[in-house]
Amino acid sequence: MTPTTTTTDTGVRRCLSIKNRWNPSRPFYVPLLARAFRPDFSFSEQNSEDALKARRETTKKTNFKRSVDDDDDFLSSSSEGGVTFESEIGQRRYQFCLKTIGQEVRRENPELVELVVTSLLRATECDVARTLHRAQQYFDFYVDVFGKLSFKQTLKDDEQLRKSFESGVLQVLENCDDKGRSAIILLFNRMLPEQTESSGMQMIRMINYILLRTLKNYPTTQKHGIIVIPDMGGFSYENYSFSNGRTNLYVISKFLPCKIHKFCLLRPLYFVKFVLPALKSFVFPGPMSANVHILTQDPRDLLREPINLRAEILPPMYGGTNTSYDFIPRLRGWELEEEETEFSEMGSSNHHNDNNNNNMEEEIGDDKESGFARELFKRQDQFGNDIAMDCARAPSRESNDLNDDDDDFSSHNNNEEDKTSGGGNSDVNFLTSSFDDNNTYDSADDKSFTNKSFEVL
Repeated sequence: MTPTTTTTDTGVRRCLSIKNRWNPSRPFYVPLLARAFRPDFSFSEQNSEDALKARRETTKKTNFKRSVDDDDDFLSSSSEGGVTFESEIGQRRYQFCLKTIGQEVRRENPELVELVVTSLLRATECDVARTLHRAQQYFDFYVDVFGKLSFKQTLKDDEQLRKSFESGVLQVLENCDDKGRSAIILLFNRMLPEQTESSGMQMIRMINYILLRTLKNYPTTQKHGIIVIPDMGGFSYENYSFSNGRTNLYVISKFLPCKIHKFCLLRPLYFVKFVLPALKSFVFPGPMSANVHILTQDPRDLLREPINLRAEILPPMYGGTNTSYDFIPRLRGWELEEEETEFSEMGSSNHHNDNNNNNMEEEIGDDKESGFARELFKRQDQFGNDIAMDCARAPSRESNDLNDDDDDFSSHNNNEEDKTSGGGNSDVNFLTSSFDDNNTYDSADDKSFTNKSFEVL
């Protein structure tokens, strides 16, 4: 995979470019290069429920003639629900994707890389080619927006990001349908009416953060995708930004590591309600247009066909019964998750340092044992030389001088041992005890030393 250490121009900032037309006193903002940044929902279309079902049937027919022994596991897993991430095949493909991405990229932000690969594999039913292609697109986008892949987006370190979320302009409803999808809601009436690149980039950073948090906590969202709900209730047309809206669609459709299940425009402006159907083929080309729904002013449309969201999850403002819903405590929960991740990373770093220290201690211990071995060789050589000298001048068996020589020899060894080991056991006793199976030592150092003597001898 191409390294992402250098900044790649994905066109996000150019997509936010604007120019003034119509009335200079009250400029009517028109996006520049409208056709150059057309939304691309091909990833969501290729991995929709219908597309995945058709792909499974095609794969089943293609592999039908192969050996049952070779492909029995694959056929059994792909005939019903496709290849799952938790299966043996899915785990092998996960490891293959990480290996293909490479250590250089993974080392910069391992948590992000693993989350993106896991989410995309679940979304594509472990299609390696589509996973790697989308992952490369997202990594390029991440570097373009944040400057480097190693950057970690947190509420703790980004006060502006936290305040933007506290405004309630962007919210999420997890596990909001029968498949466990999540809904990201954009409230237009809480958006700042600033037609600047900075406000557009801030919204992109918010979308990225809230999506990654949701994908991390809800594997069902990874597999089945998200539902995008722009809510225009109480919004005035004068504050609408064509450039920001187009850029949001461009980023969501082309770069984010998930698939879009549905796009539901709630309480639209009358202008958008009549113009969007005419532009639907341009904004949502291909099969994705069938999943775009322009709803009415009644939020209970989210509970009806074809949306069918769960009433117990939705707050009353969207026709649901969840009266305890509050987005602010959710932010606090995310901050706690960030702290937990930070502590775990610190623990992993300390554990890594401890391992390095242990390795250094083991190397030092090996050096000590090597020194002991060298000293043992030296003492053995001296011991052998002493025996040879004594044998050369040995008396006859009838002589009583042999005991005297033994005493002198024992005294000589005791003196030599006092010089080398500070008054420990003699060389003769040490070598004898090394071969004595019944002799044991209480000290761990003596044990390692004895084992070393076995190796030497």
